[in-house]
Amino acid sequence: MSCPVNTFNKSKEDFIWFVKKAVTDKKSYSHSELYHSLLKLFVDADTNKDGLVSKASFSKLIDAAAAMPRAYGYAPIDSELYKTEAEKDAARQKMFDSMDLKSTGVITFDEWLKFCHEHIAAKTATMDPHPIIDAGSVDQYKNFIKAAVETPTSPEAVELYWYMLEMFTEHDTDKDGIIKMSEFPAMMNEFLITAKKHGLATPAEGDYETLFKKYDPRNDGRLTVDEWMSLAKEEVFKKFL
Repeated sequence: MSCPVNTFNKSKEDFIWFVKKAVTDKKSYSHSELYHSLLKLFVDADTNKDGLVSKASFSKLIDAAAAMPRAYGYAPIDSELYKTEAEKDAARQKMFDSMDLKSTGVITFDEWLKFCHEHIAAKTATMDPHPIIDAGSVDQYKNFIKAAVETPTSPEAVELYWYMLEMFTEHDTDKDGIIKMSEFPAMMNEFLITAKKHGLATPAEGDYETLFKKYDPRNDGRLTVDEWMSLAKEEVFKKFL
């Protein structure tokens, strides 16, 4: 089976942000993305194409689903979890029984979906997708931004890149790859929460439209991803370094 991680194509930090968003906000694009990914895994394991996953196919379904978090280092491999195949089979049977809410001897998609959402929510409840951005001190935050801005190949730069993409895609409400002026204030307000929390200088809300137009060279009321990243770097990050 093809690796699901290639479908997501996320950084380690962005993966956590994605799954946390997916299970806490049913109106989010992340929720829809996770839904369709879990549906694909289910369909691949539904060998009889009857809308059900049998006990015979169940273990393969779990293996396929586990490939995603394992690729990011969030789940151990089977050899670390189970000492023998018999131990693995017993654990999978227990998991199957807990998922088979209707006691039919097969798994329906709603049972699979419910199990995955509850499992993800429990596993990620205490995890911050971006620890320094979300919960670090002001000095940690400034050092992180400095490393990200000054060294484009650094791990900090990669993490900041994904963080900026999260902001953009979340506020691109019609999913056209563009942020419009009507979407821009809400994105900026969310984006500036951390800097404001640390008492750092940030653009005033009354200046948002001026900033938007400055980085909209076509003057068409549309901001692309690269323009958004340039705006954030030049008008926010570099101002407090």
